[in-house]
Amino acid sequence: MKHTSNHNEMPDEAAMGEVGHFLRQWQAPEADPDAKARLIALLARAQMRPANAAPVIARSALRMSLRWAWLILRAQTRLIHRVMWVASALLLALGTLVTLISYQTPNGTTLPIILIAPVVAAVGVAFLYGEDVDPPLELQMTTPVSPRLILLARLALLFGFNLALALAGSLVLAAARAEISLLPLVLSWLAPMTFLSALAFLLGVLLFDTTLSIIISIAAWFVLVWRHFGDLTVMPYAAYLPDLLAVDLRLTLFAVAPLLVLVALWLSARESRFNNTSG
Repeated sequence: MKHTSNHNEMPDEAAMGEVGHFLRQWQAPEADPDAKARLIALLARAQMRPANAAPVIARSALRMSLRWAWLILRAQTRLIHRVMWVASALLLALGTLVTLISYQTPNGTTLPIILIAPVVAAVGVAFLYGEDVDPPLELQMTTPVSPRLILLARLALLFGFNLALALAGSLVLAAARAEISLLPLVLSWLAPMTFLSALAFLLGVLLFDTTLSIIISIAAWFVLVWRHFGDLTVMPYAAYLPDLLAVDLRLTLFAVAPLLVLVALWLSARESRFNNTSG
């Protein structure tokens, strides 16, 4: 067995002879003066005009960043359950239809779409964070993409989807009813929708319970709507809450919503680090 193994490891003499013959016959290719001159001229232009490379590099980096962002959004689109897309579309379409049928007064705050759009978006956002909703959480922790960036991508996707649907419904209403002005209608639901979605996002991160976050978001919106339309003697504590449908409060809602999102992202990063340490 030993003799056979040594014999198999020895190189074949015929093959070695062919290799040696090839090496003896091989000749180096002749230099091409024209190609050499073009290469020298290209290097000279690159050295003489280095500033021209900066815009090219910047555009290339921008394209790479946009492509990276697109890939993240595309990947997260597949992880968000289809029921959320369908439910949001159906509810907002129903709100638009009900508003179109029941419209009788120019008082914009009574339009059903203004009451439906914020809570639909908030319920969808409440599904973005939680152990039950995000089974591949441990797998995502091993990827080079930050968990905060993943959450932000999901928030942008779902909120953007609801925003587009609500805008489409508002366009339909403004086109069908001459008494409805598009910009005031959009501002009526956009401010509370932005704030309530950010609040639902923060609740999801704080409670880590999708069902509880949804219940609190719906209950909070019910109380806030009652604060605007209902009898405060029936629910007196509602008077101490801000009126999210008030015109004077819109700028405040737009300013507070990003702060709530930032706090939620910060808390989610702390939760991820705690899970890694405890694991």
